[in-house]
Amino acid sequence: MQFNQSQIQDVYKFLQAGHLLAYPTEAVWGIGCDPFNETAVKQILSIKNRPMHKGMIVVTADIALIQPFLQPLAQATVAKITHSWQSQMPQATTWLLPIPAQLQTCMPAWLTGGRSTLAVRVTQHPLIAALCRHIAQNDPQNPFGFLVSTSCNPSGQTPACNYRQAHHYFADEIGYLQGETLGFNRPSQILDALTEQQVRA
Repeated sequence: MQFNQSQIQDVYKFLQAGHLLAYPTEAVWGIGCDPFNETAVKQILSIKNRPMHKGMIVVTADIALIQPFLQPLAQATVAKITHSWQSQMPQATTWLLPIPAQLQTCMPAWLTGGRSTLAVRVTQHPLIAALCRHIAQNDPQNPFGFLVSTSCNPSGQTPACNYRQAHHYFADEIGYLQGETLGFNRPSQILDALTEQQVRA
């Protein structure tokens, strides 16, 4: 499935209105919302029974959109991050990126869990990348094109891998974007950009 511009705009308006959206990612389905809408993010935390201090992953479409987060890092580190996002199979990689000083007041605690880092992944999923590009072009508050991307399941349950499983978990509490995952083997690993240590396998 591919988006046309009208469909992208409809999904964008749905998110801007504060609604939650389940959608396919690389390996499993994610559930997301406008990351700067506190009510929407807290609704995800509520239906997942997930504590805020864990923070949230956000996805975006292009490395170019998040240059302010990469500029403070060593060139060798940026090269590793870039390579991981271009060669993801069989497992995608999410990086904990240090929030630059000029953006620290812009990144709310419901995203960061109160930390000085933000969990970011450039997604290769074409539907979600198209949506993130549209967000970046149309939302002045979100020039990074960020979309919340937490696994589509109540905490402690197996992440949904398709629409049927996602709907079984959340029924009509949320909206659904039909599509298929990219067939990756497991949810993304999480690495710390400053230490390059693995935070989640």
